[in-house]
Amino acid sequence: MVALFTLILPVLIGVMALGADFSILYFNWAMVQKAADAAALAGASQLTGEPGSASTVKPSVVNDVNGYACLNGISDPNNTYVTICPSEATHPGGFADSIAFTNVTDTQVSVGIKRSVPYYFGKMIGLNAASVSAKATAAINPVGTVTSGLFPVGIQCNSPCTTVNLDPGQVTSFGSKFVGGLAPGASALGAAVQNGEPGDFSIGTVVGSAPGNKGNSGPLRKGLAARLGSCKAATAATDPCQNGALVGGTDGIGRTNGVPTNDPCLVTMPTVDFTGCTGASCSMSIEAFAEIYLEQNSSGTDIEGCFVQTVTPTGIGSSSAPSLGSIGQPVLIN
Repeated sequence: MVALFTLILPVLIGVMALGADFSILYFNWAMVQKAADAAALAGASQLTGEPGSASTVKPSVVNDVNGYACLNGISDPNNTYVTICPSEATHPGGFADSIAFTNVTDTQVSVGIKRSVPYYFGKMIGLNAASVSAKATAAINPVGTVTSGLFPVGIQCNSPCTTVNLDPGQVTSFGSKFVGGLAPGASALGAAVQNGEPGDFSIGTVVGSAPGNKGNSGPLRKGLAARLGSCKAATAATDPCQNGALVGGTDGIGRTNGVPTNDPCLVTMPTVDFTGCTGASCSMSIEAFAEIYLEQNSSGTDIEGCFVQTVTPTGIGSSSAPSLGSIGQPVLIN
């Protein structure tokens, strides 16, 4: 037994030692994967989703990818990110990190990160270091569901809805009456105009139209005035309807002015097909969601606005939804 134990003990100790090393490798892989996920999501937040925008927004995407990787413990000696990560991450174990790639398309960001992890017990059998790597892909998709705050006016869009007449930046007027009102009764419509519709709405949800001219009703005019009054006053330089439908804030292309992304005048509207609906209440399905900037000279009988492209705070993206300007929050898809 003593002889057998003498032969087996070194093997058991070796297996335990290598098991400890592999545990360290697995732990570091998990950390690198989390950093890649965070970096991809941060980079995707800079995407606009507009065709051909990838090359324009790529510098901002890469900056966010590198900076948020640093915030999550990745120390790439080839980069520093003072504006996002004040002090570059350091690792006590002598790890060496590198951001292997950042691929950017109009709607997706893919990130790959590598880390070299030294062996501790493995050095006894000639193993010095092992490489762990992780990659992540985040995407922005057109909105397929709005969880709250939907503006209760439908936009005509023949089924199946396309972007032919709904290009971002195109100015439109909703006419002299609320032919597309989606809330029954003037009181309910006025509250929904001010605060948005409660509840979830998705593509395919059946909604009903409110017949008649609600534009002159007191509750509706009061609700619209309250919403417009809470919007940031836009100038010719910052009005999205006059400067190419760009929304203010950090949008990935260096724009620092303009209306803020949470401005109450930025509303999400459903697009529906009113064909055949004349006067009476009608039922129809939501075809898509469009993002609209309400001009502040709008009134109860004449709402004016333009199509813009920006993230809907309460929107959930769907890869199958038509792209009409309303973009969901970035999500990991790989």
